[in-house]
Amino acid sequence: SMANRAPQKKQGNTVLTFARVDPSRANNFPLPGDVVADLQDAFKFYDSNDEGYISMTHFRNILHNFGFHKMSKKEIDEEIKKADPEFLKKQAVEFDFVKHVVGYRWVAKQGKEEEARECFKLFDKRDKDQINFGDLKQVLSNYLEFSVTDPDIKDFIAECGGNTDGSGNISFKNFKNLYIS
Repeated sequence: SMANRAPQKKQGNTVLTFARVDPSRANNFPLPGDVVADLQDAFKFYDSNDEGYISMTHFRNILHNFGFHKMSKKEIDEEIKKADPEFLKKQAVEFDFVKHVVGYRWVAKQGKEEEARECFKLFDKRDKDQINFGDLKQVLSNYLEFSVTDPDIKDFIAECGGNTDGSGNISFKNFKNLYIS
């Protein structure tokens, strides 16, 4: 059917096919206004002739600057394929596609942050925005089937960047970074 065909534009003698997201899903992942504005600026930077599309290379550059920098190419491709399964066969993208893909990542990350916060609260019973050795030991011994040794807890604290200030405490920021990674 016509509806599923990728939109095309001619560039010289070459026909460009565009990655596209199903219009009914295009606005499923709304971004905050300031992020959309930054995204538009980045898109316009590459679309300097105002043609309405950018190359895949430029698209990947934008993604790198909007939350995809810690992901491998394979992970990024898998995520983009959720929007357009035929993505790797396409040569260009329009702004709506960029917005959708970045929006998906944004919502996923926000969700992860909420999850991290909930998990952190299990340990941070007194709402001090810090978890210490005692908090961890108490909660882990209540929740886990197997016993956790003191060295295990110290290793976890070190992995969360605790002890960087000498206190042996884990801040929410450090916990979140480890949780999301």
